[in-house]
Amino acid sequence: MAGALQKMDLRAPKAEGRAQTQFETWFTKAHKAAIVLASLSAEAAAEIVDEMSDDELRNFAKAFSELKTVSPQLLEAVAEEFLAAASDPEQSDLAGGSAEARRVLTLMAKEERAERILADMGGGGDSAVWSRVEKVEDEELAEYVQAQRMPIAAAILSKLSYEKTAAVLNLTEGDYSQKVLLEVARKKPSSPDAMEAIANVLEEELLKSAPAGGDEEEGDEDAPAAAPKGNAGAKVGEIINYLPGVKRDALLEHFKEIDPEVGAEVRRAVLTFEELYTRMPASGATALLRDLDRDVLLKAIKYGETNAQETVEFLFGNISKRMVEQYKEELAEMDTPSEEDGEGAQREVTTVVRQLVNDGEFKLIPLKEPGEEEGA
Repeated sequence: MAGALQKMDLRAPKAEGRAQTQFETWFTKAHKAAIVLASLSAEAAAEIVDEMSDDELRNFAKAFSELKTVSPQLLEAVAEEFLAAASDPEQSDLAGGSAEARRVLTLMAKEERAERILADMGGGGDSAVWSRVEKVEDEELAEYVQAQRMPIAAAILSKLSYEKTAAVLNLTEGDYSQKVLLEVARKKPSSPDAMEAIANVLEEELLKSAPAGGDEEEGDEDAPAAAPKGNAGAKVGEIINYLPGVKRDALLEHFKEIDPEVGAEVRRAVLTFEELYTRMPASGATALLRDLDRDVLLKAIKYGETNAQETVEFLFGNISKRMVEQYKEELAEMDTPSEEDGEGAQREVTTVVRQLVNDGEFKLIPLKEPGEEEGA
């Protein structure tokens, strides 16, 4: 079997490896191997597929999906080149295309493996891998990331959503989060080839038993927005927004001491509930109270009585007295939320604030630079 696979050469095709036939001049070896494999019976092909790596199987699926209809004459020519044996001249056309690639692959490989390979095709390159990494349990991912070299760990975390990255880092030990986020902020984006290589390793080491991509859960459209391109410091700031306040403040102080330039970039991207009273115009408060879920608002304000009194007063100062009285009556009957629940509600508030800014409802007031005088 291994010898047959070497002849088929299902690894990534190279431009210089393209062969000339009287039928098609653009075929690579991978395309020809895909034709031969697909023309076999499911039982015969399954024996070969069992000996193939996921990379080889992925390249088969990709090559076969790129084919159009394969005529009996072309199938015969390809078969002669590979196996020195002619196919049945009366055989009907062999169909190609993505739908046929899915059908053929599910016949050859076990369902779980086929779906994993097809997920990569459906996601376009390595994108399906990252969507599946996003669904790995936080504890498992934290353990895996900490076992990697720092540049690799930073590259992995840079592909995840801000919220997922924060959840993973919140489980790491010691000063790990400081080190890896500083790596994210300082390093240049990894090349596409490097990220593809990392994705392939994740596929083999982390995702073998994870469910394949496919139906997305509801709410994906509300996932955190991508970080601004070319500003790694802003990306780190967005991540920090999702960390508990104590860790967030410690990280900001650490970056400020270690690398003031990076620290300033990170700080500009952070928006906390505590500072809303200095960052929002009065019109922003009105829009926020209009769009925010009432229960979330009450929980954020109740906890804000312990950590953000100025913001609470700012919000109450920009709504009617009647509404303030209603809120205060409800707040008086509430218990103070736990730190986790209270900060979670406050993060929901700042998320809505950012969305309102993105929608053009209002603009945030810029942070004052260190040492900047009032009115300067």
